[in-house]
Amino acid sequence: MKSALQSMTEKLGKLGIYHIEPDNHIDKELHTYATALETLTTLADNLLREIIITTATDYGLSLREHLWGIIRNELPVEQRRTNISQRFTINSSDFTLDGMTAFLSSLGIDAEIVEVPSQYRIYINVFNGNNFSIPIRYFLTQQIEEFFPAHCMVFVDYRTNGTWNDLDFKRIYFSVYDSFHYTWNYLENFE
Repeated sequence: MKSALQSMTEKLGKLGIYHIEPDNHIDKELHTYATALETLTTLADNLLREIIITTATDYGLSLREHLWGIIRNELPVEQRRTNISQRFTINSSDFTLDGMTAFLSSLGIDAEIVEVPSQYRIYINVFNGNNFSIPIRYFLTQQIEEFFPAHCMVFVDYRTNGTWNDLDFKRIYFSVYDSFHYTWNYLENFE
């Protein structure tokens, strides 16, 4: 592909009006124009890349994520693209179990949804809860509460079947667990 300078020099040379030689004032002016055009071309290429979700790598993803309140830089670019694409496919008829599962998937959540219609409750057991920091969990819970039916109480459980090493890593003294009346079974299976 020709550079902007080559293209301009070739086209103006064919006119026969301009005498273009290296380092004369016309050549220098064309160099200046070419530099500006190449900068604009680069910016336009970046804009075109970022405008399309499947090719966006930076601000195109961030701007879309900002619509929902948080930029998910902690996720790989491909995961961010997938989540955004899934989120944009959700529509007003997606208040079914499949639609709610798709919504959770668009947030990067792998979960089981249990509905209790008689009590107007929805329980969400997140299987990959230990992948999310506390601030991200707070954001995800807000998004879930905003999306799920308003007449239902939504309970989101990020607990996973942890190990004793997980408990030890939290650096919480057992006196704290005792003060909440947690049993050994509770700590083994739900913490």
